[in-house]
Amino acid sequence: MSKAEILKKVRNRVETTAVNRMGCSEDWYDPFYAMKEVFGIEELEDMSEKELNDLVRLGGGISAALY
Repeated sequence: MSKAEILKKVRNRVETTAVNRMGCSEDWYDPFYAMKEVFGIEELEDMSEKELNDLVRLGGGISAALY
């Protein structure tokens, strides 16, 4: 995925009101939401395309494991 596509998904992410059994927002299962919350858009813009893709892959793996 290109850097521009990743940043667009991060910026356009719409939050939900859904929560899991522990009361944690379901949004945390979305790698793009997690990236924005942990790093902030400015930090993400400074990252390379490879770094962003690695974060998406990591976030997806963690999401799958926790879900």
